[in-house]
Amino acid sequence: MQRQFLILSSADQAALDTLVMQSQRATGIDQVAAGQGFAILSRSIEDVLPIPAGRGFAVGTLFPKHGPARSLSRAEPHALDELVQADPMACLRDRFWGGYVALLVDEGALTLLRDPSGAMPCYRVPVVGGWAAASDVSLLVQAGLLKPHIAWQELPRYLAARDLPAETTAIKHVRELLPGTWARMEAGAGKSGSFWSPWDHVSDDDWPGAQQMEEKLRRTVDHCVASWASMTSSPLLTLSGGFDSSAVAAALGATKKDFSCLTICTGGGLGDERDYARAMADAVGAPLVEENYDLADIDLSVSAARHFPKPIGQIHETAYHATAMRVAGALKADAIFTGSGGDNVFYNSGSVRPLLDSLRANGPGVAAFRTLRDLSDKLEVSKRAIIWEAVRHYRQLTRSYAWQLNLELMTEETRQSVLADLPSHPWLDDQRLSRPGKVGHIALLLRVQNHLEGYLRAFDMPLVNPLMSQPILELALSIPSWHMVEGGRDRALARKAYHNAMPPVIRDRRRKGSPSSFAITLLRAKREEARERLLDGELVRRGFIDKAALAAALAEEAGVGLGYVRILGLLDMEAWIGHWRGLGADPD
Repeated sequence: MQRQFLILSSADQAALDTLVMQSQRATGIDQVAAGQGFAILSRSIEDVLPIPAGRGFAVGTLFPKHGPARSLSRAEPHALDELVQADPMACLRDRFWGGYVALLVDEGALTLLRDPSGAMPCYRVPVVGGWAAASDVSLLVQAGLLKPHIAWQELPRYLAARDLPAETTAIKHVRELLPGTWARMEAGAGKSGSFWSPWDHVSDDDWPGAQQMEEKLRRTVDHCVASWASMTSSPLLTLSGGFDSSAVAAALGATKKDFSCLTICTGGGLGDERDYARAMADAVGAPLVEENYDLADIDLSVSAARHFPKPIGQIHETAYHATAMRVAGALKADAIFTGSGGDNVFYNSGSVRPLLDSLRANGPGVAAFRTLRDLSDKLEVSKRAIIWEAVRHYRQLTRSYAWQLNLELMTEETRQSVLADLPSHPWLDDQRLSRPGKVGHIALLLRVQNHLEGYLRAFDMPLVNPLMSQPILELALSIPSWHMVEGGRDRALARKAYHNAMPPVIRDRRRKGSPSSFAITLLRAKREEARERLLDGELVRRGFIDKAALAAALAEEAGVGLGYVRILGLLDMEAWIGHWRGLGADPD
């Protein structure tokens, strides 16, 4: 069962009481905590941990950074005594981790903060005399606290940079509290800021030894996976046969907890990874369920991101979710684990930035040449090409990191509006020129944040992405980027850490599968419906997408053109628009 919460705050106590009663009646979620000017509603009182001395509450899952691999509970009255100090926000950051949102109370002022991993969602809206925050936007709608209206002016940003997190969403008045940030409400005024930054964990110093790095990484990943596993009785792991999900499988196997695995394939080509999944499942002694993507699970009117206030899905993903839920139901699984985020946290990048990091740290000597050779082997290009690309990147380092925009099929007017107000993020604005590889690493971490909330929330199924746990993030950020490409392999350090826990067919694998063939089959099978939905859709009608360019892309035959990924996103965005209109959002 998903952890859900609704926090209501108002300076008007009568208005607050009315909001609480209204919300309880509409959602069926009970009030479990209250204080001056606020109330907390939750599915379970066990999900709300009181901070001693009336200093607030932590909502969700909280683990100690140093201690057993299990979550804190209300049965441990002194577990959070450390927070009764001058800076409980810093103590939460440094002594605990998990998937939580905390409400801190300080002399009548309320501060809301979200954990650095982003495992627990948090959306805010204004209400009479104050604000409401919830784990799910649907709760705000259900409680009558939000009448949704699409913020059309935000859609170009999602078209151009759907993976870049932002406080503003595509539903009017809904703001997201981003991972590692806080918002303080006091006397009608609001302030916000960051209490965690990836840059605080980037070091200019190299580690003393590769073996020490590998051992610490293995211990940290194992501990985080075991911590999340302690919250479940029957976990299901989606196992592709790639490195990341295999690392989670190895860590789950080390817990001695019974779990099952699921692999979903396209039926042939790169999308069939059953041999790899079988090898890994056999290695950890876990049963494996093998399924195929099914076109019958695709409804072009249903968005994969329908429960988000932001259009960030691709329409073919609904088939993956439907299959996962069928298997989870049959196995009576109470949580689905993934290897999502592994590419990001272990810096699986095609960039030459690690060479620049090595040069700045070690000078133009043996170490830098070794990194040059490693990159050449990894990217399968000449050393000369690597050097040329590194020179080009070096010239750009005096400027802020430029997020790669997707302007494909957009009208000229919409393109210009995006270019005139480029999307940004504080982590990238705070670029440290001494570590260009880490700028790229942090950009990769940002790319996954929008997708960690859990596409399975719509099915009331917890989705756990343990590789994005705060201790793993912090450790990975502290490791110099050139160690991630040692030996010409992607995620090299993590591969070494789990070398003995994986069969050779997994650890030596150099190519990764993809559901792209299913996506292309989907577009071919539903081409006419897709044409109708897109050419007569809102994105064309409102001038965001160029109708002629879109028609030409839809007419492409081989693989439905190179823009099939873009078309999948546009289809999902149209379905997303339809979903929110169905909830009462006005056309304009």
